[in-house]
Amino acid sequence: MRIFFSLLFLVLFNLAYAGSGVINFVETTVDISETGEASVAYIVQYRVTSGEMHGFYFSGNGNLNISGFSDESYATDDFGNRYGLNISYFNSDTWDIILADGKGVANGNITFVFYFNTNFAEAGYMENTVTEQGDSLVVFNWSPVEWDEAPNMDHYTLKVILPTQAKEGYKVLRDYYMGENIIQTEPFVNEKFLVDYQKSKSGKLMLVFHKNKPENNFNMRTQFYMPATWFNLVDVATTTNITNTDDYDDKGYYEKGQQQESANKKSLIFWVLAIGGIFFFVVSSKHKSMVKAKEGMDEVSWDNLDWSPPKLTLSHYHIEGKVCEELTPLEAAFYLEVPFKSILSGMITAMEKAKFLKVIRESPLKAETYGTAEMYGFGEYEKQLFNSLADDGEFSQEELQDLMNLIVKNIQKKAWDCDIEATKAYYLKKMDEWAVEHIPEEERQETQRQGSFRDNLWYHWYFMRNNYNDNYRYNREDNPHKYEYNIPVDIDHLTAPSLDIMENINVCHDACHSACHSACHSACHSACHSACHSACVSGGSH
Repeated sequence: MRIFFSLLFLVLFNLAYAGSGVINFVETTVDISETGEASVAYIVQYRVTSGEMHGFYFSGNGNLNISGFSDESYATDDFGNRYGLNISYFNSDTWDIILADGKGVANGNITFVFYFNTNFAEAGYMENTVTEQGDSLVVFNWSPVEWDEAPNMDHYTLKVILPTQAKEGYKVLRDYYMGENIIQTEPFVNEKFLVDYQKSKSGKLMLVFHKNKPENNFNMRTQFYMPATWFNLVDVATTTNITNTDDYDDKGYYEKGQQQESANKKSLIFWVLAIGGIFFFVVSSKHKSMVKAKEGMDEVSWDNLDWSPPKLTLSHYHIEGKVCEELTPLEAAFYLEVPFKSILSGMITAMEKAKFLKVIRESPLKAETYGTAEMYGFGEYEKQLFNSLADDGEFSQEELQDLMNLIVKNIQKKAWDCDIEATKAYYLKKMDEWAVEHIPEEERQETQRQGSFRDNLWYHWYFMRNNYNDNYRYNREDNPHKYEYNIPVDIDHLTAPSLDIMENINVCHDACHSACHSACHSACHSACHSACHSACVSGGSH
């Protein structure tokens, strides 16, 4: 029996001395594809209130199928430390998210950033529907998880990135989407949230639902309707989760068949159940109440909606004045917002000038490579581009997608907390200093007069920094843009969900907030209230 008391002591000791915290804010970004598949990012900031906090329990995702989390997930503290995350399945739909390598934080704030993929259509949170007038729409009806340990939360924000490009020609996007009745929201949404239409980093339309000072266990459910032409949802028959009593025919089991079991086995079961019961009680007190919610769609309401845009106050993670000095020339080009086609064209032009390859057809572009990437000591980006051409001389959509995502991820790791403008200024200055040293003054003046100096400077700086040619000589006739319109892949259809997700946690940009405008909240009051689809709450810091 001693082993059980020892186990009981260890369980209670570990739980009693685990740290705890309260939530400062939560921001959720959902990047949805036309099929309902989506990347979901959560940003959760805790303030440590006692002990050494390691993590928390994440649950309440309802019908969403989550098979795992991205290994790009991480956490940071107030002192600039960055931590990996260990995310493990706990039970039911509950995941235990903790700092990797047994790390803990004893004071200040911890900001957790984690990602997963799922499918909202399969979960029943997106469906095809038809109005009384016969218009085909898609309804989005979902709530991010509810949080306990959030009595004084500053804000809760949900951003939904849709699979359609934001309308061009409108300075204020709501004037189009609200004025033309393109997107409709339920009245309770306008009563509950500040709502805005924005353009994501990739140019997609992004809806923002923002709640200042939400109460504990706040329900972030939103419901809105979009044109069905934006999506290609497969209708899935609605099923009801009915408990099969045959699977749980345990009533009277011990009365029927357990009387013959030995007293030792009964004692073993008793202590196992006792320890489990105490463990459950302690975890439940940490985890607070698991709030059950109603499943299923509400009745569709087609009232014309009258609401106004909000003024949003969102969090920022960059450290003012901090410069990321570790970017490569190619990463710096991305950071300076050089178009991806221009970057690709510059790389091909540089490799051709260095005689690593030869362009044998310009439109559509096809190249012949010489030797192997290993012969030239390429960096990872140049190696990937070279190998993409080495097999068949042409680019595929997937190859360009992989290259772009690789660059973005590496920038994320290096520059996630840096001051954007300060870092841009740093690399512009470096290029200008390089130009003064390597380009004759008369050449600089001539190209500046022609207006092409700044457009082409990145290429020349990149060419020399990559050691393509030890005998490099500046030639203003070099045109790094000459192939950008001949790449036979529609770059506009390249998708990088992580770029939008990163934008919203200020990895590369946080300029999207500049579109926010002040306005009063909606005057529309509705009696429509119902529970979200999520079945539980998250929290339980430890």
